[in-house]
Amino acid sequence: MKSAHIRVLIVLAIFTLVGIIGTQVFWLNRAIEQQDQVFNHNVQVALRNVVESLCEANGKDFPTVNPIEQVSGNYFIVRTNDRIDLANLEYLISAEIKKKSISQDFEYGVYDCTNDQMVYAENVNLGDEKRVDVIPVLENEEYYFGVYFPEKSKNLLAGFDLWKFTTLITLVVIVFFGYALFVILRQKRLSEVQKDFINNVSHELKTPLATLSLASSTLINRSDNKSNKYLEIIQAEVSRLQKNVEDILHSSLLDSRQTVKMKPVNLFDFLTAMVTQLKNEYAAQMISWNISCKDTITILSNEKLLENIIRNLVDNAIKYGGKKIDFTIEHAEKKTSLSISDNGQGIAEKYQKKIFNKFYRIPDTQNQHNQKGFGLGLQIVNSAVKKLKGKISVDSKLNEGSTFKIEFPNG
Repeated sequence: MKSAHIRVLIVLAIFTLVGIIGTQVFWLNRAIEQQDQVFNHNVQVALRNVVESLCEANGKDFPTVNPIEQVSGNYFIVRTNDRIDLANLEYLISAEIKKKSISQDFEYGVYDCTNDQMVYAENVNLGDEKRVDVIPVLENEEYYFGVYFPEKSKNLLAGFDLWKFTTLITLVVIVFFGYALFVILRQKRLSEVQKDFINNVSHELKTPLATLSLASSTLINRSDNKSNKYLEIIQAEVSRLQKNVEDILHSSLLDSRQTVKMKPVNLFDFLTAMVTQLKNEYAAQMISWNISCKDTITILSNEKLLENIIRNLVDNAIKYGGKKIDFTIEHAEKKTSLSISDNGQGIAEKYQKKIFNKFYRIPDTQNQHNQKGFGLGLQIVNSAVKKLKGKISVDSKLNEGSTFKIEFPNG
């Protein structure tokens, strides 16, 4: 993934998380405000009913001016300007508050408006049914009483356990997102360092390997038969190293995001020329070659990648015992397929989904390691096919051979 894409992904993820948190905080505040408004309204209605009961007991009319005032978020005062029956006040307040489904403990006090002094106060726990038997008698009629809810804010927040849980989950997600982001960026950096290292090492190896190959070829032509044996071994090993280096370079190139130049390619003509080259290269192995299709079929492709695909599949087939290689071209309305079949040892079904993975090699049950390599051949084929906007599949059975089918979109 490109750095620009990662930055866009990070920005979008951050905006998403900020949006989620902002929305959650906004609706939490709205919910708390609504709960607070409902609580205040219910308390005022309950206290209004208390005033009505006191006025009725004293034979007075209900005050024309609203007697209830909310001094602060959790403190209410009620102006009665009349005698307050302390014997019933606590009972009336408790009863009316319970009617409004308010279960919070409260404190109340009765004040002398003339002296501005509290003359009676009591803390009431609604979960406690005990009553105070001895209540002082207040003679002065200039009174008002106040009701205070000391744990209002705490109790309001207690009703939002679900919100707290979702907020905690959101915070956990943010922490994991931050950690995942850190790991992704670190892995990307390590991947880039690794890719640069592989490219540099591969390029540095190509020059001495080419020099060794040239030197060994020259010495073979000038040496006697006894020396030729060892020089041929050197040349064979140099060739093998050169192929491994080329595989690494091709794998690194195909993993990059570079676009591939495509042009019309006559598949049958291209395949015929390729088979002619392959016959010469594998003449010593006595391989049987066959091409099925003589139609003029043109696909949009890249000749270098197409050659790489065919060479790797053929090399793989011969490496694992194939003595007969068949090429089949089939043309349809929207796609053209190229099948490469061999009669080699085949691939067990349980390994077929993994063979296109990078560095994957089928386990050697006998631990002989007869076939060398890095496990890049089929990964290079798969990556090259994708670069050409095609698809590859395999059909194989043990001891019966394999068929690799490549589907190309028609040009």
